[in-house]
Amino acid sequence: MLGEQDKRKQQQKELSLQSMSFNRFLLFRYVTAGFFFTNLYWMVLLLGATGWYWLLPASLFVIDIIISIEQTRKYWHPDNVLSFTSIGYWAQLVCNVVLLSATLAGVSHPFYPFINSQSTQVILITLFVGILICLFIQRRVWLISHDKDRYLQQLKAFKASLQ
Repeated sequence: MLGEQDKRKQQQKELSLQSMSFNRFLLFRYVTAGFFFTNLYWMVLLLGATGWYWLLPASLFVIDIIISIEQTRKYWHPDNVLSFTSIGYWAQLVCNVVLLSATLAGVSHPFYPFINSQSTQVILITLFVGILICLFIQRRVWLISHDKDRYLQQLKAFKASLQ
């Protein structure tokens, strides 16, 4: 009986550690979900327009799926390798910078045929916020890749407290 309780407590500790390790990447999952649905919505709106412009949000949508798969794998393999996440957010960042430049130059209408000229500020703000988010995520990727994030220190302290 005592052995079963010890075994159960050990399993609970292992599950807690696994969950905490997975939560190290929580911000990536939420931000990726935001970009996922934004790119999906943008792609659907462009499907009704003429031309192949829908391929840009479609490719970003596929990248978001790949990032999601990498993040889901972190539950079973909690390491600090975030190669697809890093590449995906670089792609999103480059896309946002190019679209911001095109919008400022006034040549972005094919990418936003559903937006009128009075709504240009909304697009500019959205792209700028997207750029800031991508930069912030890239910083987090670097910190985690180099084991310099605060969450890892908390995880190590929790792990030490269990023993």
